Amino acid sequence: MQMLFAFVEGLLFQTVLAMCPESDHWGGWWGYDGYSSGPPRWGDNEDWTICKTGKHQSPINIEPQTLLYDPNLQPLKLEAAAISGLFRNNKKDLTFLVNRHGFGVNISSGPLSYRYRLYQIKLHFGRQNQTGSEHTVDGRGFDGELHFMAYNTELYANYTEAQVSPRGIAILAVFLTTGEHDNAAFKTLQERFFIIDKPDSCTDIENFPLADLLPESTDHFITYSGSLTQPGCRETVQWVIINKPIYISQQQLNDLRNIPYQEWMDSNTRPVMPLNNRNVRTNINFRKRSRLCSMDVSKKYQVNAELWRR
Repeated sequence: MQMLFAFVEGLLFQTVLAMCPESDHWGGWWGYDGYSSGPPRWGDNEDWTICKTGKHQSPINIEPQTLLYDPNLQPLKLEAAAISGLFRNNKKDLTFLVNRHGFGVNISSGPLSYRYRLYQIKLHFGRQNQTGSEHTVDGRGFDGELHFMAYNTELYANYTEAQVSPRGIAILAVFLTTGEHDNAAFKTLQERFFIIDKPDSCTDIENFPLADLLPESTDHFITYSGSLTQPGCRETVQWVIINKPIYISQQQLNDLRNIPYQEWMDSNTRPVMPLNNRNVRTNINFRKRSRLCSMDVSKKYQVNAELWRR
């Protein structure tokens, strides 16, 4: 019986691995080590030269004192339904690949002129607290950053076409920070860390509660035009950085950092890139204070009363 159980368990694990999409040739070359394959070298690939020469690259440092208030920016429309797909360790980050044949999660309004469909969710994190976000605020980072990546379904047939095309991609960025309690949605991912403990391993997730991985309100945000933060750094992205973070427990963050083989994706963040005179807009009205406003244009960026005070 024990041998039978071991056989079935091994068969299931092989099935999980077999479901994973194959990595592309260059996918195994680049990384975050800062030397032979780190961000300064991404542009050495002739297909990725924009990583080095582009003028609208991401991420950026958000400077609260230079934000432009745009009263015409409406709240986002986000269908935060349950989703299914593959949760994958792709050596550079942890990625949730949304099942394209399931219920589509559409994102529209806000700074977006078209309707976008959620394609994947990427998780960035660091070895130390406040070093895991790609975007920074006034030079300060968060413990992690979630990227909800969507493609323009009105102009393009799929994500592959959209990511190399104008107005192709929208990315909702949500900062991740530690709180007192476990995050229920993150716990669903946490319970699968042991399954995807090797590079290029993945597992199915069904009926994932997307809404629980988002702040209670996504109405207020910061937005700018930028790029993908991984090769090939295409400048086809409208970034929407939500003004509130989500919280996970310190233990959940520790479990994330302790995934075996996680040195492949340790501190998987690209350094901030020059703004190059781009406008960074917000729909947060600093003159009309409310509990929803967590950013002071001249003094602080805060996600609660204790964070980001100068």
